[in-house]
Amino acid sequence: MKKRMILASLAAFLLIGTPVVEAETTKMNETPYVDISGHWAEQEINQLYIADVIGQNEYFRPDDNVTLGELLTMFVNAKGIEPLGNKQSSFADVPGNSWLSPYAETAYRLGIVHGQKQGNHLYLHPDAPVKRAELASILVRTMGDSGVVNNLKWSTTIQTLNQYPDGNNVKEKEQRPLVYAMQNGLMSSYGDGTLKPNKYMTRAEAATYAALHLLSDKPRTTKALANGTPFRQELTVQTTAYSYPNDKILSYLEYPLREGVVAVDPNVIPLGTHLYIDGYGYAVAADIGGAVKQRHVDLYLPTLNEAENHGLQKGVKVYVLD
Repeated sequence: MKKRMILASLAAFLLIGTPVVEAETTKMNETPYVDISGHWAEQEINQLYIADVIGQNEYFRPDDNVTLGELLTMFVNAKGIEPLGNKQSSFADVPGNSWLSPYAETAYRLGIVHGQKQGNHLYLHPDAPVKRAELASILVRTMGDSGVVNNLKWSTTIQTLNQYPDGNNVKEKEQRPLVYAMQNGLMSSYGDGTLKPNKYMTRAEAATYAALHLLSDKPRTTKALANGTPFRQELTVQTTAYSYPNDKILSYLEYPLREGVVAVDPNVIPLGTHLYIDGYGYAVAADIGGAVKQRHVDLYLPTLNEAENHGLQKGVKVYVLD
């Protein structure tokens, strides 16, 4: 995705605990949205438009609740990741031919979203509004920081949350991501000292998080995949494959196993890192294995037969996206 240069300076912003960005660009006054003039998030929304993260439209609806589908689309675009082009959907409530499907599939393979299993079907619930603690979890996963979050001690997490009057309202699965976000300046408490973990996030707030923490200008020398997705590092590895018939098995980072979840040596590829693997596609380093050492990546495949047929392959290119 083509990005234009944005010069950012940070200043504290109380409402969501994130800083405001000041931008200089030749496209600054060309934003088509008629409903953001004078809005507190006007600059951040402008930045996303300038960087082609959000499309041209008459209205942005900054104060509407952001839906899960809108959020993951915004976050994937802000990272500069070109969405998958296939017409298949892993989610029963996302048609394969919908505009959302490529973004949903990409976010799913990268471990940004996991969906909810109901019976034999997986659902995304793309129209559901997103709460603050949920956004924190999605944000740190999109940043590739899940491995660091996984190392956060539970004792530290609980002690931190106990400092806030509504800290006990945070769901267990969202506790460490929220505390990590607070510790690293991604979020902070509100002016009244509360966290408001169940507060619905607006489109303006989502845009601000995307602009400040995901949108980054890549140097002109940055390499990119054939589809335009930038990558930071290229590795040559050997790959094997694995599969489990039991869909209740989780990865080391407690991700449900599916295509895209791969095992790595964390000393070579940090856990949580987003990857593109030749012949396999987008992936997330979310698992480990006793035999997975050095430049060895173990790929999850849907069936044991596919895993056995994969065998051992050498000289495979892996591109580190984060």
